[in-house]
Amino acid sequence: MRPARDIYNPIFVRDLFDEMSGTYGAVNLLSSFGFSARWRKQCADEIRFAPNQTIMDLMSGMGEMWPSIIARSDNSRRLQAIEFSPQMCRHACEKYSGLDIELLEVDVLENRVPDSSVDVITSGFGLKTFSDEQKVTLANQIARMLKPGGQLSMIEISVPNLAPLRLLYMVYLKFVIPLIGQLFLGNPDNYRMLGVYTEAFRDCTKMTECLNAAGLAVSQKQYFFGCATGIIGRKQN
Repeated sequence: MRPARDIYNPIFVRDLFDEMSGTYGAVNLLSSFGFSARWRKQCADEIRFAPNQTIMDLMSGMGEMWPSIIARSDNSRRLQAIEFSPQMCRHACEKYSGLDIELLEVDVLENRVPDSSVDVITSGFGLKTFSDEQKVTLANQIARMLKPGGQLSMIEISVPNLAPLRLLYMVYLKFVIPLIGQLFLGNPDNYRMLGVYTEAFRDCTKMTECLNAAGLAVSQKQYFFGCATGIIGRKQN
């Protein structure tokens, strides 16, 4: 495992998810007892979808948010996604080969999506791997991409405020999930990093502040006693 000072380096993050890509989907669903899928649906439920929208899913992983988006929007939508892990992109393309989705294999912090071109931005569990400085850049990119009045809904695993739940939850993230990853022939050190990122991330408070500072009007909400937190809102007209 690399030293802590490197964990927000984009190359480190990309390589981490490349290595986990073969087992990540199954481990994520099993280790969360299905809550990850439920939370993604709740994240999509926060959006008021309308015809002819351009929808952008950031840090899209293997496309786990896409079924919830597709179920709530009509066929006139334009669904785009950004993910910089080549292996995650490959798995997403294989799984959703029959769907009309524009997947951009780029770093979201350096993307060239046109200004004010997106009606809706979503993200499921892609925030924890950004440092506080990177969150500022990400917030500015989101504000740049969104049209005036455009909507935003993001969700991320978080650290609960209740002390007993927090202790149990972090033990589970740091020690049990790596064992589950190993059972699926994954590298337990890779899955242990998810707990490291989550503990450092805490919750969506900092990202909420960054988005508001970038000119968006957003607020934070909790899911299941704070085991996940979300950000919802829009770009002001």
